[in-house]
Amino acid sequence: MDDASESLRFSLRWFLCALAVGFLAGVLLDGVAYSHWASLASTGRSGVIGMINSVVVWGGCMVGFRLLGRLPDRGSPTWMAARLSLGWLGVSALSVLAAGLVVRACLGAGAFGLATFPLLMLVSMAIGGGIGGFHLMKGQILLSRELGLAQARAQAMALRAQLSPHTLFNSLNTIAALIPEAPGAAEEAVQRLCRLLRRILTALDQEAWPLADEFDLVRDLLELERARFGERLSHRLDLEEADRARPVPPLILLPLVENSLKHGFRPKVGPCRLSVLARGGRIVVTDDGVGRSPDAAEGVGLRTVRQRLEAQGGTLRWLEVPAGCSVEVRLCP
Repeated sequence: MDDASESLRFSLRWFLCALAVGFLAGVLLDGVAYSHWASLASTGRSGVIGMINSVVVWGGCMVGFRLLGRLPDRGSPTWMAARLSLGWLGVSALSVLAAGLVVRACLGAGAFGLATFPLLMLVSMAIGGGIGGFHLMKGQILLSRELGLAQARAQAMALRAQLSPHTLFNSLNTIAALIPEAPGAAEEAVQRLCRLLRRILTALDQEAWPLADEFDLVRDLLELERARFGERLSHRLDLEEADRARPVPPLILLPLVENSLKHGFRPKVGPCRLSVLARGGRIVVTDDGVGRSPDAAEGVGLRTVRQRLEAQGGTLRWLEVPAGCSVEVRLCP
């Protein structure tokens, strides 16, 4: 769908919504003004007045908000806030005045009585204020997310700068240890390392990729780590079919799995089990390692994962488990 069609659909939806809101407000105001609905003709006229008022005020406020958003970003925050507030009051007042003139032009000077007019204007101001507040909050949320995304991208660059060498050095040490004892296993480990690094390089060039690709990357890492841990390491990767194509930020799970391998399993004696389960946009990484202190600081990798998720509306939180660690990732709906 092109931009013109999408713009037309948006305008039509907005127009119908404004008509519905205005008609309902006009009918309710007619009942308030006369303590009851005087007649069908009176109620219908009030509904029409409400529709005209809603369309003109709502549309005027939307246009005014866009114009105010184009003002130059200069001066102190206090001066800018005062300027925008005064500008918004002016836009609201002009929109209400324009609505009254349009009603008079369409329905005549006696379109509404003195009892209805103040209430109608009050609702007009409420509509204008509501629209302004909505757009202001939406703008702040978008700005906050953009800032968070920018910070997350900066952190992601730091993660990317250290991720490949970190994985490479650990794997090369493992391969070097295998060469004299098990040359065949060392050769297989080299092939797995090449596949893992190829996937990482592919991930670095993308803003998002399917969750199935992220699971394949984790699988390659765990298969490579089995060369170091041997039969001690077992894992379970469970990805729901409906989530396979869900887009996710690349390398979002790899730091979580590496955290379990490094801090949970490396100091542990005995079997090590890790699971990564994905259901309906919820991913849980659980290990039975030595555990994590509740007040432990998050490293660069974990902080980056958290910031990248939050910048896109997702979350990361630690779950309480009897032993080991469990972290939950919730993707943006």
